[in-house]
Amino acid sequence: MTATEVARGDSSGKGVERGTGRGRGGGWRLLPSLARLRLASGLVLFAFVLLHFLNHALGLVSIAVMDVVQTWRWALWRSPPGTILLYGAFAVHIALGVRALFRRRTWRMPVNDALQIGLGFAIPVLLVGHILGTRGMHVAAGVDDFYEPVLRRLWPEAAVSQSLLVVIVWGHASIGLYHWLRPKAWFPAAAPWLLSIATALPLLALAGWIEAARRLELLDHGREVPRWPNGETAALAGWLAEAGNHLVFAFLGAVGLGLIAVRVATRLRAKVRISYGGGRLVRARPGPTLLEISRMNGVPHVSICGGRGRCTTCRVLVTAGGETLPPRGTLEETVLARIDAPPDVRLACQLRPTADLGVHLLVPAEGADAGQHDPYRWGVERRITVLFADLRGFTSLAEEMYPYDTVFLLNSYFEAMTAVIERHGGTVDKFLGDGIMALFGTRPERDAGARAALASAGEMLAALEDLNAEFAGLVPTPLRMGLGIHTGPAVLGRVGGMRRGGERELTALGDTVNTASRLEEMTKEFRCLLVTSEDTLKAAGIECPGGDFRHVVVRGRSETIAVWIADRRETIGDILTVTI
Repeated sequence: MTATEVARGDSSGKGVERGTGRGRGGGWRLLPSLARLRLASGLVLFAFVLLHFLNHALGLVSIAVMDVVQTWRWALWRSPPGTILLYGAFAVHIALGVRALFRRRTWRMPVNDALQIGLGFAIPVLLVGHILGTRGMHVAAGVDDFYEPVLRRLWPEAAVSQSLLVVIVWGHASIGLYHWLRPKAWFPAAAPWLLSIATALPLLALAGWIEAARRLELLDHGREVPRWPNGETAALAGWLAEAGNHLVFAFLGAVGLGLIAVRVATRLRAKVRISYGGGRLVRARPGPTLLEISRMNGVPHVSICGGRGRCTTCRVLVTAGGETLPPRGTLEETVLARIDAPPDVRLACQLRPTADLGVHLLVPAEGADAGQHDPYRWGVERRITVLFADLRGFTSLAEEMYPYDTVFLLNSYFEAMTAVIERHGGTVDKFLGDGIMALFGTRPERDAGARAALASAGEMLAALEDLNAEFAGLVPTPLRMGLGIHTGPAVLGRVGGMRRGGERELTALGDTVNTASRLEEMTKEFRCLLVTSEDTLKAAGIECPGGDFRHVVVRGRSETIAVWIADRRETIGDILTVTI
Protein backbone atom coordinates (compact mmCIF):
# COMPACT_ATOMS: atom_id res chain seq x y z
CA MET A 1 0.00 0.00 0.00
CA THR A 2 1.43 3.37 -1.00
CA ALA A 3 1.54 6.47 1.17
CA THR A 4 -1.17 8.01 -1.01
CA GLU A 5 -3.43 5.01 -0.46
CA VAL A 6 -2.74 5.08 3.26
CA ALA A 7 -3.61 8.79 3.37
CA ARG A 8 -7.10 8.12 2.18
CA GLY A 9 -7.54 5.03 4.33
CA ASP A 10 -8.16 2.16 1.94
CA SER A 11 -7.24 2.06 -1.71
CA SER A 12 -10.26 -0.06 -2.49
CA GLY A 13 -12.68 2.49 -1.12
CA LYS A 14 -14.37 0.00 1.20
CA GLY A 15 -13.02 1.70 4.27
CA VAL A 16 -14.38 4.99 3.01
CA GLU A 17 -17.87 3.61 2.84
CA ARG A 18 -17.72 2.10 6.28
CA GLY A 19 -16.39 5.32 7.69
CA THR A 20 -18.98 7.59 6.14
CA GLY A 21 -22.05 5.41 6.16
CA ARG A 22 -25.30 6.42 7.71
CA GLY A 23 -25.18 6.83 11.42
CA ARG A 24 -21.40 7.10 11.68
CA GLY A 25 -20.68 10.36 9.96
CA GLY A 26 -21.46 12.51 12.97
CA GLY A 27 -18.64 13.53 15.21
CA TRP A 28 -20.61 12.77 18.40
CA ARG A 29 -20.69 8.98 18.06
CA LEU A 30 -17.00 8.91 17.15
CA LEU A 31 -15.96 10.35 20.50
CA PRO A 32 -15.14 7.98 23.35
CA SER A 33 -16.18 8.59 26.95
CA LEU A 34 -13.91 11.42 28.19
CA ALA A 35 -13.96 13.40 24.96
CA ARG A 36 -17.72 12.94 24.72
CA LEU A 37 -18.15 13.98 28.35
CA ARG A 38 -16.08 17.13 27.84
CA LEU A 39 -18.09 18.03 24.75
CA ALA A 40 -21.40 17.30 26.46
CA SER A 41 -20.52 19.41 29.49
CA GLY A 42 -19.48 22.26 27.22
CA LEU A 43 -22.76 22.08 25.31
CA VAL A 44 -24.76 22.18 28.56
CA LEU A 45 -22.86 25.29 29.66
CA PHE A 46 -23.33 26.84 26.23
CA ALA A 47 -27.08 26.24 26.44
CA PHE A 48 -27.15 28.05 29.78
CA VAL A 49 -25.09 30.96 28.44
CA LEU A 50 -27.18 31.22 25.28
CA LEU A 51 -30.47 31.42 27.20
CA HIS A 52 -28.95 33.85 29.71
CA PHE A 53 -27.69 36.20 26.99
CA LEU A 54 -31.00 36.05 25.12
CA ASN A 55 -32.64 37.00 28.41
CA HIS A 56 -30.28 39.99 28.66
CA ALA A 57 -31.17 41.05 25.12
CA LEU A 58 -34.81 41.42 26.17
CA GLY A 59 -33.73 44.49 28.14
CA LEU A 60 -34.23 46.30 24.83
CA VAL A 61 -37.94 45.60 25.36
CA SER A 62 -38.53 46.03 29.09
CA ILE A 63 -37.37 44.84 32.50
CA ALA A 64 -40.76 43.25 33.09
CA VAL A 65 -40.28 41.00 30.07
CA MET A 66 -36.77 40.16 31.27
CA ASP A 67 -38.16 39.01 34.62
CA VAL A 68 -40.90 36.91 33.00
CA VAL A 69 -38.38 35.02 30.88
CA GLN A 70 -36.02 34.85 33.87
CA THR A 71 -38.73 32.96 35.76
CA TRP A 72 -38.94 30.42 32.95
CA ARG A 73 -35.18 30.02 32.95
CA TRP A 74 -35.14 29.49 36.70
CA ALA A 75 -37.78 26.79 36.33
CA LEU A 76 -35.25 24.93 34.20
CA TRP A 77 -31.88 25.66 35.79
CA ARG A 78 -32.91 26.08 39.44
CA SER A 79 -34.91 22.89 39.60
CA PRO A 80 -33.05 20.03 41.34
CA PRO A 81 -32.29 18.22 38.04
CA GLY A 82 -31.30 21.48 36.36
CA THR A 83 -29.04 22.47 39.25
CA ILE A 84 -27.27 19.10 39.22
CA LEU A 85 -26.91 19.22 35.43
CA LEU A 86 -25.59 22.80 35.33
CA TYR A 87 -23.10 22.68 38.18
CA GLY A 88 -22.11 19.11 37.34
CA ALA A 89 -21.31 20.22 33.80
CA PHE A 90 -19.37 23.18 35.20
CA ALA A 91 -17.24 20.95 37.42
CA VAL A 92 -16.68 18.31 34.72
CA HIS A 93 -15.75 20.88 32.10
CA ILE A 94 -13.21 22.55 34.37
CA ALA A 95 -11.73 19.21 35.47
CA LEU A 96 -11.34 17.89 31.92
CA GLY A 97 -10.04 21.24 30.70
CA VAL A 98 -7.34 21.23 33.39
CA ARG A 99 -6.54 17.60 32.50
CA ALA A 100 -6.04 18.58 28.87
CA LEU A 101 -3.86 21.50 29.97
CA PHE A 102 -1.63 19.23 32.04
CA ARG A 103 -1.24 16.88 29.08
CA ARG A 104 -0.01 19.74 26.90
CA ARG A 105 3.78 19.99 26.69
CA THR A 106 4.28 23.12 24.63
CA TRP A 107 2.84 26.62 24.56
CA ARG A 108 3.42 26.89 20.83
CA MET A 109 -0.06 26.63 19.41
CA PRO A 110 -2.47 28.38 17.03
CA VAL A 111 -3.68 31.78 18.18
CA ASN A 112 -7.26 30.64 18.69
CA ASP A 113 -6.11 27.81 20.99
CA ALA A 114 -4.06 30.24 23.09
CA LEU A 115 -6.97 32.68 23.18
CA GLN A 116 -9.39 30.00 24.35
CA ILE A 117 -7.06 28.94 27.16
CA GLY A 118 -6.50 32.55 28.25
CA LEU A 119 -10.22 33.30 28.24
CA GLY A 120 -10.85 30.09 30.16
CA PHE A 121 -8.55 31.28 32.98
CA ALA A 122 -10.17 34.73 33.01
CA ILE A 123 -13.75 33.43 33.32
CA PRO A 124 -13.65 32.22 36.96
CA VAL A 125 -11.90 35.42 38.08
CA LEU A 126 -14.82 37.54 36.83
CA LEU A 127 -17.58 34.97 37.25
CA VAL A 128 -17.28 33.89 40.86
CA GLY A 129 -18.40 37.24 42.26
CA HIS A 130 -21.38 37.35 39.93
CA ILE A 131 -22.53 33.84 40.86
CA LEU A 132 -22.12 34.34 44.60
CA GLY A 133 -23.76 37.77 44.45
CA THR A 134 -26.88 36.46 42.73
CA ARG A 135 -27.74 32.82 43.29
CA GLY A 136 -25.32 32.51 46.20
CA MET A 137 -27.05 35.32 48.09
CA HIS A 138 -30.44 34.00 47.09
CA VAL A 139 -29.66 30.57 48.57
CA ALA A 140 -27.79 31.86 51.64
CA ALA A 141 -30.02 34.80 52.63
CA GLY A 142 -33.15 34.58 50.48
CA VAL A 143 -32.19 37.79 48.67
CA ASP A 144 -34.34 38.73 45.68
CA ASP A 145 -32.15 38.42 42.58
CA PHE A 146 -34.60 39.45 39.88
CA TYR A 147 -33.30 41.92 37.31
CA GLU A 148 -34.19 45.20 39.08
CA PRO A 149 -32.11 44.77 42.25
CA VAL A 150 -29.25 43.13 40.32
CA LEU A 151 -29.15 45.95 37.76
CA ARG A 152 -29.12 48.58 40.51
CA ARG A 153 -26.11 46.84 42.08
CA LEU A 154 -24.19 46.46 38.82
CA TRP A 155 -24.83 49.85 37.22
CA PRO A 156 -22.66 51.78 36.82
CA GLU A 157 -19.98 50.50 39.24
CA ALA A 158 -19.61 47.03 37.69
CA ALA A 159 -20.62 47.90 34.14
CA VAL A 160 -17.15 47.35 32.68
CA SER A 161 -16.43 44.06 34.46
CA GLN A 162 -19.83 42.59 33.63
CA SER A 163 -19.61 43.62 30.00
CA LEU A 164 -16.13 42.12 29.82
CA LEU A 165 -17.47 38.91 31.34
CA VAL A 166 -20.08 38.64 28.58
CA VAL A 167 -17.41 39.02 25.88
CA ILE A 168 -14.98 36.59 27.53
CA VAL A 169 -17.54 33.85 28.14
CA TRP A 170 -18.94 34.13 24.63
CA GLY A 171 -15.47 34.18 23.08
CA HIS A 172 -14.39 31.05 24.95
CA ALA A 173 -17.59 29.22 23.99
CA SER A 174 -17.42 30.31 20.34
CA ILE A 175 -13.86 29.03 19.89
CA GLY A 176 -14.84 25.69 21.39
CA LEU A 177 -17.83 25.39 19.07
CA TYR A 178 -15.64 26.35 16.12
CA HIS A 179 -13.19 23.53 16.84
CA TRP A 180 -16.08 21.07 17.16
CA LEU A 181 -17.96 22.12 14.03
CA ARG A 182 -15.07 22.98 11.72
CA PRO A 183 -14.38 19.41 10.48
CA LYS A 184 -18.05 18.85 9.57
CA ALA A 185 -18.91 18.77 5.89
CA TRP A 186 -21.65 21.42 6.08
CA PHE A 187 -19.61 23.92 8.10
CA PRO A 188 -18.00 25.91 5.24
CA ALA A 189 -21.41 26.74 3.78
CA ALA A 190 -22.89 27.62 7.18
CA ALA A 191 -19.85 29.51 8.50
CA PRO A 192 -20.92 33.02 7.35
CA TRP A 193 -24.35 32.61 8.96
CA LEU A 194 -22.88 31.22 12.19
CA LEU A 195 -20.37 34.07 12.32
CA SER A 196 -23.17 36.60 11.96
CA ILE A 197 -25.09 35.01 14.82
CA ALA A 198 -21.97 34.71 16.98
CA THR A 199 -21.29 38.42 16.49
CA ALA A 200 -24.83 39.69 16.90
CA LEU A 201 -25.87 37.78 20.02
CA PRO A 202 -23.30 39.16 22.52
CA LEU A 203 -23.86 42.65 21.13
CA LEU A 204 -27.59 42.29 21.74
CA ALA A 205 -26.94 40.94 25.25
CA LEU A 206 -24.70 43.89 26.09
CA ALA A 207 -27.11 46.41 24.61
CA GLY A 208 -30.04 44.78 26.43
CA TRP A 209 -28.72 44.77 29.99
CA ILE A 210 -27.06 48.20 29.67
CA GLU A 211 -30.22 49.78 28.22
CA ALA A 212 -32.33 48.21 30.98
CA ALA A 213 -29.91 49.47 33.66
CA ARG A 214 -29.87 53.02 32.27
CA ARG A 215 -33.66 53.06 31.98
CA LEU A 216 -33.94 51.88 35.58
CA GLU A 217 -31.50 54.57 36.73
CA LEU A 218 -33.69 57.24 35.15
CA LEU A 219 -36.80 55.84 36.84
CA ASP A 220 -35.04 55.76 40.23
CA HIS A 221 -33.83 59.34 39.96
CA GLY A 222 -35.29 61.51 42.75
CA ARG A 223 -36.95 58.68 44.68
CA GLU A 224 -35.80 56.29 47.34
CA VAL A 225 -35.50 52.70 46.31
CA PRO A 226 -34.40 49.69 48.35
CA ARG A 227 -30.85 48.62 47.57
CA TRP A 228 -29.02 45.46 48.46
CA PRO A 229 -26.88 44.14 49.85
CA ASN A 230 -27.29 46.17 53.04
CA GLY A 231 -26.98 45.51 56.75
CA GLU A 232 -26.35 41.86 57.50
CA THR A 233 -26.68 40.87 53.85
CA ALA A 234 -23.90 43.30 52.96
CA ALA A 235 -21.54 41.59 55.41
CA LEU A 236 -22.53 38.17 54.08
CA ALA A 237 -22.08 39.30 50.48
CA GLY A 238 -18.62 40.67 51.30
CA TRP A 239 -17.60 37.44 53.02
CA LEU A 240 -18.85 35.30 50.11
CA ALA A 241 -17.05 37.47 47.55
CA GLU A 242 -13.78 37.35 49.51
CA ALA A 243 -14.00 33.58 50.06
CA GLY A 244 -14.83 33.01 46.41
CA ASN A 245 -11.89 35.08 45.22
CA HIS A 246 -9.52 33.26 47.58
CA LEU A 247 -10.71 29.89 46.26
CA VAL A 248 -10.37 30.95 42.64
CA PHE A 249 -6.88 32.34 43.02
CA ALA A 250 -5.81 29.33 45.10
CA PHE A 251 -7.11 27.05 42.34
CA LEU A 252 -5.36 29.01 39.59
CA GLY A 253 -2.16 29.09 41.63
CA ALA A 254 -2.27 25.32 42.14
CA VAL A 255 -2.80 24.81 38.40
CA GLY A 256 0.11 27.11 37.61
CA LEU A 257 2.45 25.31 40.03
CA GLY A 258 1.36 21.97 38.65
CA LEU A 259 2.11 23.07 35.09
CA ILE A 260 5.56 24.29 36.12
CA ALA A 261 6.28 20.96 37.85
CA VAL A 262 5.24 19.02 34.75
CA ARG A 263 7.47 21.17 32.51
CA VAL A 264 10.45 20.72 34.83
CA ALA A 265 9.93 16.94 34.94
CA THR A 266 9.72 16.84 31.14
CA ARG A 267 12.99 18.73 30.76
CA LEU A 268 14.81 16.20 32.94
CA ARG A 269 14.05 13.35 30.54
CA ALA A 270 16.46 12.26 27.80
CA LYS A 271 15.68 13.43 24.30
CA VAL A 272 14.42 11.21 21.49
CA ARG A 273 14.93 11.71 17.75
CA ILE A 274 12.00 12.19 15.40
CA SER A 275 12.67 11.76 11.68
CA TYR A 276 10.09 13.28 9.33
CA GLY A 277 11.78 12.00 6.17
CA GLY A 278 13.54 14.02 3.53
CA GLY A 279 16.44 14.67 5.92
CA ARG A 280 14.29 16.51 8.49
CA LEU A 281 15.33 15.37 11.99
CA VAL A 282 14.39 16.95 15.33
CA ARG A 283 15.13 16.10 18.95
CA ALA A 284 12.56 16.32 21.72
CA ARG A 285 12.06 15.09 25.24
CA PRO A 286 9.36 12.45 25.85
CA GLY A 287 6.04 13.77 27.07
CA PRO A 288 4.64 16.00 24.31
CA THR A 289 2.47 14.61 21.55
CA LEU A 290 3.99 14.28 18.10
CA LEU A 291 1.84 17.23 16.99
CA GLU A 292 3.26 19.34 19.82
CA ILE A 293 6.80 18.25 18.90
CA SER A 294 6.16 19.41 15.35
CA ARG A 295 4.98 22.80 16.58
CA MET A 296 7.87 23.14 19.03
CA ASN A 297 10.35 22.60 16.21
CA GLY A 298 8.62 24.58 13.46
CA VAL A 299 7.60 21.53 11.41
CA PRO A 300 4.43 22.39 9.42
CA HIS A 301 1.79 19.93 10.61
CA VAL A 302 -1.88 20.19 9.72
CA SER A 303 -4.55 19.85 12.44
CA ILE A 304 -7.99 21.12 11.46
CA CYS A 305 -9.65 20.28 14.79
CA GLY A 306 -6.88 21.85 16.86
CA GLY A 307 -5.37 18.58 18.07
CA ARG A 308 -8.56 17.24 19.65
CA GLY A 309 -8.55 13.92 17.81
CA ARG A 310 -11.62 14.55 15.65
CA CYS A 311 -10.50 15.29 12.09
CA THR A 312 -7.59 12.83 11.34
CA THR A 313 -5.72 15.52 9.35
CA CYS A 314 -2.66 15.23 11.63
CA ARG A 315 -2.28 11.50 10.89
CA VAL A 316 1.15 10.09 10.10
CA LEU A 317 2.54 6.85 8.71
CA VAL A 318 5.05 5.35 11.15
CA THR A 319 8.09 4.26 9.14
CA ALA A 320 10.47 3.32 11.99
CA GLY A 321 10.25 2.66 15.72
CA GLY A 322 6.65 1.54 15.67
CA GLU A 323 7.41 -1.31 18.06
CA THR A 324 8.21 1.23 20.80
CA LEU A 325 4.85 2.94 20.59
CA PRO A 326 1.95 2.27 22.94
CA PRO A 327 -1.19 0.84 21.29
CA ARG A 328 -3.89 3.17 20.04
CA GLY A 329 -6.12 4.61 22.70
CA THR A 330 -9.90 4.53 22.49
CA LEU A 331 -10.18 7.95 20.89
CA GLU A 332 -7.45 7.28 18.34
CA GLU A 333 -8.77 3.83 17.47
CA THR A 334 -12.33 5.08 17.04
CA VAL A 335 -11.40 8.02 14.82
CA LEU A 336 -8.96 6.11 12.60
CA ALA A 337 -11.54 3.35 12.14
CA ARG A 338 -13.59 5.84 10.12
CA ILE A 339 -11.04 5.77 7.31
CA ASP A 340 -10.05 2.13 7.86
CA ALA A 341 -6.47 3.24 8.49
CA PRO A 342 -3.87 0.43 8.73
CA PRO A 343 -2.11 -0.25 12.06
CA ASP A 344 0.97 1.84 11.20
CA VAL A 345 -1.07 5.03 10.74
CA ARG A 346 -1.36 7.07 13.93
CA LEU A 347 -2.82 10.40 15.02
CA ALA A 348 -0.03 12.83 15.85
CA CYS A 349 -2.21 14.64 18.41
CA GLN A 350 -2.63 11.41 20.42
CA LEU A 351 0.81 9.85 19.94
CA ARG A 352 3.47 10.54 22.61
CA PRO A 353 6.85 9.19 21.45
CA THR A 354 9.10 7.69 24.14
CA ALA A 355 11.86 6.46 21.80
CA ASP A 356 13.35 7.32 18.41
CA LEU A 357 10.70 7.42 15.73
CA GLY A 358 10.40 7.81 11.97
CA VAL A 359 7.18 9.20 10.48
CA HIS A 360 5.77 10.41 7.17
CA LEU A 361 3.13 13.19 7.21
CA LEU A 362 0.13 11.97 5.23
CA VAL A 363 -1.67 15.30 4.85
CA PRO A 364 0.55 17.93 3.19
CA ALA A 365 0.86 21.18 5.08
CA GLU A 366 1.64 23.41 2.13
CA GLY A 367 -1.08 25.98 1.53
CA ALA A 368 -2.66 25.32 4.92
CA ASP A 369 -4.20 28.78 4.99
CA ALA A 370 -5.79 28.20 1.60
CA GLY A 371 -7.04 24.85 2.83
CA GLN A 372 -9.08 26.54 5.54
CA HIS A 373 -11.16 28.13 2.78
CA ASP A 374 -11.14 25.03 0.55
CA PRO A 375 -12.52 22.01 2.45
CA TYR A 376 -11.51 19.69 -0.40
CA ARG A 377 -7.80 20.41 -0.11
CA TRP A 378 -7.28 17.65 2.45
CA GLY A 379 -10.41 15.66 1.64
CA VAL A 380 -13.89 15.59 3.12
CA GLU A 381 -16.27 12.71 3.63
CA ARG A 382 -19.65 13.35 2.09
CA ARG A 383 -22.70 11.57 0.73
CA ILE A 384 -22.94 12.40 -2.98
CA THR A 385 -24.43 11.13 -6.22
CA VAL A 386 -22.14 9.94 -9.02
CA LEU A 387 -23.24 9.76 -12.67
CA PHE A 388 -21.39 7.87 -15.40
CA ALA A 389 -22.29 8.35 -19.06
CA ASP A 390 -20.76 6.48 -21.99
CA LEU A 391 -21.33 6.51 -25.74
CA ARG A 392 -22.16 3.11 -27.20
CA GLY A 393 -20.02 1.84 -30.05
CA PHE A 394 -18.26 5.13 -30.58
CA THR A 395 -14.86 3.49 -31.23
CA SER A 396 -16.26 1.56 -34.20
CA LEU A 397 -18.15 4.63 -35.34
CA ALA A 398 -14.99 6.76 -35.27
CA GLU A 399 -13.25 4.32 -37.61
CA GLU A 400 -15.76 5.20 -40.32
CA MET A 401 -15.26 8.98 -39.95
CA TYR A 402 -12.50 11.43 -40.74
CA PRO A 403 -10.31 12.31 -37.71
CA TYR A 404 -11.41 15.97 -37.86
CA ASP A 405 -15.08 14.99 -37.87
CA THR A 406 -14.50 12.58 -34.97
CA VAL A 407 -12.87 15.22 -32.77
CA PHE A 408 -15.45 17.85 -33.71
CA LEU A 409 -18.34 15.49 -32.93
CA LEU A 410 -16.85 14.36 -29.62
CA ASN A 411 -16.19 17.94 -28.50
CA SER A 412 -19.74 18.92 -29.42
CA TYR A 413 -21.02 15.99 -27.37
CA PHE A 414 -18.88 16.91 -24.33
CA GLU A 415 -19.91 20.58 -24.51
CA ALA A 416 -23.62 19.71 -24.69
CA MET A 417 -23.42 17.20 -21.81
CA THR A 418 -21.30 19.50 -19.65
CA ALA A 419 -23.80 22.32 -20.10
CA VAL A 420 -26.64 20.05 -18.92
CA ILE A 421 -24.68 18.76 -15.93
CA GLU A 422 -23.63 22.22 -14.77
CA ARG A 423 -27.14 23.59 -15.29
CA HIS A 424 -28.33 21.07 -12.68
CA GLY A 425 -25.57 21.97 -10.21
CA GLY A 426 -23.30 19.05 -11.08
CA THR A 427 -19.56 19.00 -11.70
CA VAL A 428 -17.76 17.11 -14.44
CA ASP A 429 -15.11 15.11 -12.60
CA LYS A 430 -13.35 13.81 -15.69
CA PHE A 431 -13.72 12.74 -19.32
CA LEU A 432 -12.88 9.07 -19.90
CA GLY A 433 -12.39 8.58 -23.63
CA ASP A 434 -15.95 9.03 -24.84
CA GLY A 435 -17.34 8.76 -21.31
CA ILE A 436 -18.15 11.29 -18.59
CA MET A 437 -18.00 11.06 -14.81
CA ALA A 438 -20.06 13.73 -13.05
CA LEU A 439 -20.58 14.52 -9.36
CA PHE A 440 -23.74 15.91 -7.76
CA GLY A 441 -24.15 17.07 -4.16
CA THR A 442 -20.50 18.07 -3.67
CA ARG A 443 -21.88 20.87 -1.55
CA PRO A 444 -24.00 19.52 1.31
CA GLU A 445 -27.53 18.93 0.01
CA ARG A 446 -30.51 17.30 1.61
CA ASP A 447 -30.83 14.66 -1.14
CA ALA A 448 -27.07 14.40 -1.84
CA GLY A 449 -27.71 15.70 -5.37
CA ALA A 450 -29.74 12.61 -6.31
CA ARG A 451 -32.72 14.43 -7.79
CA ALA A 452 -30.49 16.78 -9.79
CA ALA A 453 -28.55 13.81 -11.19
CA LEU A 454 -31.75 12.09 -12.37
CA ALA A 455 -33.04 15.29 -13.96
CA SER A 456 -29.66 15.77 -15.61
CA ALA A 457 -29.77 12.23 -17.01
CA GLY A 458 -33.11 12.91 -18.70
CA GLU A 459 -31.87 16.16 -20.23
CA MET A 460 -28.61 14.55 -21.35
CA LEU A 461 -30.59 11.99 -23.35
CA ALA A 462 -32.68 14.79 -24.86
CA ALA A 463 -29.51 16.70 -25.74
CA LEU A 464 -28.16 13.56 -27.41
CA GLU A 465 -31.28 13.41 -29.58
CA ASP A 466 -30.66 17.02 -30.61
CA LEU A 467 -27.06 16.18 -31.49
CA ASN A 468 -28.21 13.25 -33.62
CA ALA A 469 -30.56 15.54 -35.50
CA GLU A 470 -27.81 18.14 -35.98
CA PHE A 471 -25.22 15.64 -37.23
CA ALA A 472 -27.57 13.36 -39.14
CA GLY A 473 -25.61 13.88 -42.37
CA LEU A 474 -22.25 13.32 -40.69
CA VAL A 475 -22.84 10.30 -38.45
CA PRO A 476 -23.50 6.97 -40.18
CA THR A 477 -25.66 5.74 -37.27
CA PRO A 478 -27.24 7.73 -34.41
CA LEU A 479 -25.26 8.15 -31.20
CA ARG A 480 -26.43 6.00 -28.29
CA MET A 481 -25.64 6.52 -24.62
CA GLY A 482 -25.84 4.53 -21.38
CA LEU A 483 -25.98 6.08 -17.90
CA GLY A 484 -25.36 4.73 -14.41
CA ILE A 485 -26.22 6.63 -11.21
CA HIS A 486 -25.52 5.73 -7.61
CA THR A 487 -25.74 7.66 -4.31
CA GLY A 488 -23.54 6.93 -1.32
CA PRO A 489 -20.58 8.03 0.81
CA ALA A 490 -17.37 9.12 -0.87
CA VAL A 491 -14.23 11.06 -0.16
CA LEU A 492 -14.00 14.36 -2.07
CA GLY A 493 -10.51 15.77 -2.43
CA ARG A 494 -8.06 17.48 -4.71
CA VAL A 495 -5.86 14.74 -6.15
CA GLY A 496 -3.20 14.61 -8.85
CA GLY A 497 -0.76 17.04 -10.40
CA MET A 498 -1.21 20.79 -10.27
CA ARG A 499 -3.26 22.43 -13.00
CA ARG A 500 -2.04 25.56 -14.73
CA GLY A 501 -3.94 27.71 -12.22
CA GLY A 502 -2.03 26.12 -9.32
CA GLU A 503 -4.84 23.90 -7.99
CA ARG A 504 -5.46 20.16 -8.21
CA GLU A 505 -8.59 18.69 -9.74
CA LEU A 506 -11.52 17.84 -7.45
CA THR A 507 -12.38 14.16 -7.62
CA ALA A 508 -14.34 11.52 -5.72
CA LEU A 509 -12.90 8.31 -4.29
CA GLY A 510 -14.55 5.23 -2.87
CA ASP A 511 -16.98 2.41 -3.50
CA THR A 512 -19.79 4.76 -4.57
CA VAL A 513 -17.75 5.74 -7.65
CA ASN A 514 -17.03 2.11 -8.51
CA THR A 515 -20.69 1.15 -8.14
CA ALA A 516 -21.90 3.97 -10.41
CA SER A 517 -19.41 2.87 -13.05
CA ARG A 518 -20.60 -0.75 -12.84
CA LEU A 519 -24.24 0.34 -13.17
CA GLU A 520 -23.38 2.22 -16.36
CA GLU A 521 -21.80 -0.96 -17.75
CA MET A 522 -25.02 -2.87 -16.98
CA THR A 523 -26.93 -0.74 -19.49
CA LYS A 524 -25.25 -2.87 -22.17
CA GLU A 525 -26.44 -6.07 -20.52
CA PHE A 526 -30.01 -4.83 -20.03
CA ARG A 527 -30.08 -2.94 -23.37
CA CYS A 528 -31.45 0.15 -21.65
CA LEU A 529 -30.64 3.84 -21.28
CA LEU A 530 -30.28 4.15 -17.51
CA VAL A 531 -29.54 1.94 -14.52
CA THR A 532 -29.81 3.71 -11.17
CA SER A 533 -29.61 2.34 -7.66
CA GLU A 534 -32.52 2.28 -5.26
CA ASP A 535 -30.38 4.37 -2.91
CA THR A 536 -30.49 7.21 -5.45
CA LEU A 537 -34.26 6.99 -5.81
CA LYS A 538 -34.74 7.03 -2.05
CA ALA A 539 -32.39 10.00 -1.67
CA ALA A 540 -34.39 11.85 -4.33
CA GLY A 541 -37.68 11.03 -2.60
CA ILE A 542 -38.97 9.04 -5.58
CA GLU A 543 -41.04 5.88 -5.76
CA CYS A 544 -41.82 3.87 -8.89
CA PRO A 545 -44.77 1.52 -8.24
CA GLY A 546 -44.62 -0.01 -11.72
CA GLY A 547 -40.91 0.43 -12.25
CA ASP A 548 -38.51 -2.23 -13.48
CA PHE A 549 -36.63 -3.12 -10.28
CA ARG A 550 -34.03 -5.84 -10.12
CA HIS A 551 -31.49 -7.13 -7.64
CA VAL A 552 -28.07 -7.38 -9.21
CA VAL A 553 -24.56 -8.33 -8.17
CA VAL A 554 -22.10 -5.52 -8.77
CA ARG A 555 -18.55 -6.55 -9.55
CA GLY A 556 -16.34 -5.78 -6.56
CA ARG A 557 -19.20 -6.08 -4.03
CA SER A 558 -20.31 -9.21 -2.20
CA GLU A 559 -23.94 -8.24 -1.59
CA THR A 560 -26.65 -7.55 -4.16
CA ILE A 561 -28.15 -4.11 -4.63
CA ALA A 562 -31.56 -3.06 -5.91
CA VAL A 563 -31.53 -1.10 -9.18
CA TRP A 564 -34.15 0.55 -11.36
CA ILE A 565 -33.96 0.29 -15.13
CA ALA A 566 -35.25 2.84 -17.64
CA ASP A 567 -35.37 2.04 -21.36
CA ARG A 568 -37.09 5.27 -22.43
CA ARG A 569 -36.07 8.88 -21.82
CA GLU A 570 -39.67 9.86 -21.01
CA THR A 571 -39.74 7.35 -18.13
CA ILE A 572 -37.01 9.29 -16.32
CA GLY A 573 -39.02 12.49 -16.58
CA ASP A 574 -42.14 10.72 -15.33
CA ILE A 575 -40.58 9.48 -12.08
CA LEU A 576 -39.41 12.97 -11.17
CA THR A 577 -43.04 14.01 -10.81
CA VAL A 578 -43.74 11.22 -8.26
CA THR A 579 -42.46 11.82 -4.71
CA ILE A 580 -42.75 9.89 -1.48
